[in-house]
Amino acid sequence: MLKLSSTMVDRIARRPGGFLGYMLYRFPLGHKIGFDLTLRQLPPQRSDLVLEVGCGGGVFLRRLLKSGCRAVAIDHSPDMIANSGRLNAGALAEGRLTLHEADAAALPVASGTIDKVYCLNAFFFFPEPSASLKEMARVLKPGGRLALITSPPAFRKQIARISASMAETMRFDEPETLARWAHEAGLMPVETREVASAGILFIARKEDMS
Repeated sequence: MLKLSSTMVDRIARRPGGFLGYMLYRFPLGHKIGFDLTLRQLPPQRSDLVLEVGCGGGVFLRRLLKSGCRAVAIDHSPDMIANSGRLNAGALAEGRLTLHEADAAALPVASGTIDKVYCLNAFFFFPEPSASLKEMARVLKPGGRLALITSPPAFRKQIARISASMAETMRFDEPETLARWAHEAGLMPVETREVASAGILFIARKEDMS
């Protein structure tokens, strides 16, 4: 089991930065299964404007942009925003990508403008999970969808075997809790799937109130 200080957990996970953060999020091999499943279950369309909340090093963002869609991406780590920009420089130059250093609970995005929101392997670090889900719901168009990968309580022991300090830093939410927060935000849960060795994929749809 790794003995990581709170500072090291920040550097490699909660607020990654520096060369170590770059290497971990430029080659996030442990996230590939979740990335693949998300793209199968909620693929972006060329006509979409998508939002990634917690874009990390920009690897999943690059896969989204391959569809020809336009994208907005946010992260609270300036280093990760810089890395995402370098990895997706072509889309930035074409005007298909906008990057923001921002908080998930205060998204710098206009209401009702986004077709799909993706938040993968970041939600369990958000200090205001309910408020963050409400923000993701706010920016979605009616009928728009959210894909979220996070870790349920069943994964706590698995994370703790790797690093006890990491497990203490993360939040482990029951699928029922996610569903409740989604309902409170005006989202309708669509499906919940297990992601091998990564947690669960939770997909929800914004209800059309018209």
